[in-house]
Amino acid sequence: MKIIKGNANPKAEEKNFYQLSDFIYNLENPLFGKKENEKYIWTLFKKVKNNWKQVSGNIKYGEKVPYTFGEKVVGIPFKIEVHIERKNLFNKNEKVLAATLIVTPRTKNESTIGRVILLNREKANVNTAKFNESLTAEARTSNLVGKEITFYLWEEGAPEDKKYQKPKTAQVDKYGIARVKFILSDYATPQTWMSFFTGDDNVTKKFFVTASYQLKKVTNKTPVTVTDEQQQQQQQQPETKKKQSGPIEKLTEIVLIGVEKTAELFDDKTKTPTSIGKAAKQESPSNCICKEQYKDLVWGGKVSCEFRKKVVQICAELWGESRKLEMANGLMAVMKVETWGSFKAHHREGFKSANDNSKDLTISSFHKDSGSKSSRAVGLIQFTQDALEGMNEFPKSTPATKGTQPRYDALNRLKLSYAQMGEIRQLDKVKKYFETAKSKIKTPEDIYLHVFAPEGVGKNDNYLLYTKGTDKYDNNKSVDKNNDGIQRKEILKRYYDSKNEGENYKTSEFSCGIISNNKDIKATDIVTYHIYYTGVIEKHIPRKIKSGYEQKYKYIFHDKENREHEICVTDWHITTRKLPNRRKVYSKPTHSKIISDKNVTEGQTRRRVIYENGDIAEYGSNNGDTFWRLYESTSEQNELVKMPDSVSYVNYSFSGTQRRYTGPSYFAGFLGALAITGLSISTTGSCFREGSCFPSQFHVNGESIDTIYFWNLGNDQKFIDSMKFFHFRERKAGNNPYFKKLKNVNDGGDLHDNHLHCGSFDESKIKVIKE
Repeated sequence: MKIIKGNANPKAEEKNFYQLSDFIYNLENPLFGKKENEKYIWTLFKKVKNNWKQVSGNIKYGEKVPYTFGEKVVGIPFKIEVHIERKNLFNKNEKVLAATLIVTPRTKNESTIGRVILLNREKANVNTAKFNESLTAEARTSNLVGKEITFYLWEEGAPEDKKYQKPKTAQVDKYGIARVKFILSDYATPQTWMSFFTGDDNVTKKFFVTASYQLKKVTNKTPVTVTDEQQQQQQQQPETKKKQSGPIEKLTEIVLIGVEKTAELFDDKTKTPTSIGKAAKQESPSNCICKEQYKDLVWGGKVSCEFRKKVVQICAELWGESRKLEMANGLMAVMKVETWGSFKAHHREGFKSANDNSKDLTISSFHKDSGSKSSRAVGLIQFTQDALEGMNEFPKSTPATKGTQPRYDALNRLKLSYAQMGEIRQLDKVKKYFETAKSKIKTPEDIYLHVFAPEGVGKNDNYLLYTKGTDKYDNNKSVDKNNDGIQRKEILKRYYDSKNEGENYKTSEFSCGIISNNKDIKATDIVTYHIYYTGVIEKHIPRKIKSGYEQKYKYIFHDKENREHEICVTDWHITTRKLPNRRKVYSKPTHSKIISDKNVTEGQTRRRVIYENGDIAEYGSNNGDTFWRLYESTSEQNELVKMPDSVSYVNYSFSGTQRRYTGPSYFAGFLGALAITGLSISTTGSCFREGSCFPSQFHVNGESIDTIYFWNLGNDQKFIDSMKFFHFRERKAGNNPYFKKLKNVNDGGDLHDNHLHCGSFDESKIKVIKE
């Protein structure tokens, strides 16, 4: 088997060489390599109206040939075919097709950022600056006049989700230059600030300045050296008495070295430093500051770092710094009971889980079985009508509005907004609920009672809350152990059970952002994919996996604001890799013993046959044709994850498919693309459970994901760019006039006129971190 090696996206007006090569080369095997009397014939075809038309006068010969494409054919697909001419067994000439390659030329006038430099223009010597002075960052560009460039300044040692904060933007001027100013002190990590404040004269740091345009980034490679001005003055004037200085007075001098060095262009985030420091010094890792503050928070392992911090902050503001953790444990125990452990803003009364997508809810989602004149409680503490009225979030009824349908609709519309605001924003509403009663609430138990039975706040444990024969008693009679009415202590049993159980779910994973490097982020209990908005994807493998989680992966997204968003936990399994098969067959394959033959209703697939050797044949219809496709099994293993029907933070839905499995890395990249765009998308999936993928031939093993077009150029381009940003190297669109307007896609033919195909994920971009 042979392939053509060469650039599939050559730049116009540049000569590119293409070479015929063996797909698997073996020097000892005489079947490989060129044989005597073989002639290689190269033919070029141009795509015209969905047909391949041979380019006349372009026949080439040899194992390696050049092609140069003009600017006028940019974006038009070409097909290169290589035929081998040789003698057959009857000594007659025969010509056989050896290999093909589709190439699509790109413009020589590509928009690029050539280099990034850092200067101090406030001084005659541009190579020096002080810690609180301004530095100018410049991006030198090509073909970007009038476009907006985004600049980021960040310090070495900053966590991934801190590196691209506080961006500044500037337009490219007529000379192709964009420039912005940074105050260096605004971008230092807390550790650096503390070093400067405490007088550590030996501190060394490195900074990066990155310029970005449409997800392409260029980072300077120029070291910027920082020294302590106070130490220099002491060396020059040893007789001078050391002056006491505060943060404003203490300055740090920066020396910029080699600022003319050219940077390089990267498709994802770069790791090329601009160094700051008097001398190179290796930092020892530091721990996240959350570790000491939140490690004893019950149920902390079920929520994000930001959620934990917010809960403790609320309790500190309501009941004082000295009692913040005690009261926070009470609040966490309450929220666990009220949400059945989901800790979701959209958890509704009457449901034991919150696996649905909040974006899919409507006001009717809050109707009880009794009809539209009803309303389910919702949220972290199950906000009811009474609670919302007490918070002045919903007006009290009048004789004219009480019990009317418009009033119920308005109430449920408000609850819908609560469900869709997210957990962090809803915690502000939780605080508001407790604010009016904070002086009455003396204990964590009172927190629970203020939610569940406000009349019991501040009372003794034997206080009778509900007498027999009342609705409230009937709703809670299961806790009445003595059959004498429900006392405060009996209601509190659920609280104590929750708090005690929560001791087993404290977190040991901290990621507030104040850590020295990503190796300090621990994976706990479960293998976790951390997906960063910068394009970085890390697979964290804990030393020990909790029982029951051995076949599960967790996916977490880290946004620009240093917030963690747990997207989902999903199952994974191992199957055998299947080979793609272009050939349709019109009768059931019988090449191996059949062990299963079943009719199915899975999108376009109607029947599935499984063979003793591991092969799978699937039967169904596509584009007016009904046929079989055989997927041959190999001995190689393949790992697949199930794409959940619903997830948190991002939104996707399945469209007419049961191909709901894909590769773990593919799924991480797909989630990352959805997270940075905020788009809600429909997908026709990837592959079936065992790696087959009827009617497709190239979705085997979950190695591509199809999505439905938005038919909006802005949204389609945004999603395509984000899939490229998250390492999908193959993106195929249709070939009607609409798709000619899209960038970063190849012509997938009319087969892709109704869906985008993204595949060839770059697995090398997954950074595996073992604890």
